[in-house]
Amino acid sequence: MAENVKAQKASAARKTVDKWKKKKWFTVNSSKIFDKRPLGETPGEKPKNILGRTFRVTLDTVTGQRAKREYSISFKVNDVQGTTASTVISHFEVNKGTLGRTVRRRNSKIALVERIPVVGGDAMTTIAVVTDRKATNAQRMGIRKIIKESAAALNGKDFELLVQELLLGAFSNELFKKASKICPIKKVIVSKSVFMASKVK
Repeated sequence: MAENVKAQKASAARKTVDKWKKKKWFTVNSSKIFDKRPLGETPGEKPKNILGRTFRVTLDTVTGQRAKREYSISFKVNDVQGTTASTVISHFEVNKGTLGRTVRRRNSKIALVERIPVVGGDAMTTIAVVTDRKATNAQRMGIRKIIKESAAALNGKDFELLVQELLLGAFSNELFKKASKICPIKKVIVSKSVFMASKVK
């Protein structure tokens, strides 16, 4: 009985080793808007085995901008050529502590989750405006309207280009300027955006 157990364990160990021997390492690159910078490597037996895998890094890793380290961004493998895997952005979000450090008792936070139509689906995007002092109900309504209008102006973009505009473009600065006409603004934070692919009918 003991010999059978040992034989079974030895056989399982050999199978595990054999399985790892069949695997090879694939280099995973970020998407084209970040110049396909390497994200790291991942093991896989065949290219199809790594399709759909997600790699999450802080934004400064792919931009080289230390100020962007408060954001994390996720890339999903969508193509493999040889041992090189290409990716597309699946979502991004700001670190949980960032909003907490920005909002204080004397401030107001006006946040909306906007469904922005993009190529192939929708981008569920959370946009927050933090005022420099308590906002009145009328001011809140005015800022919500500006957020909605600013988000609507992004309709129809490719999700990659939308992310580029939200994180690296002028979106936050322009929204800041518009909202500041209603009341003093402390900060504009696009805290999250997730790509939701359209369901195939």
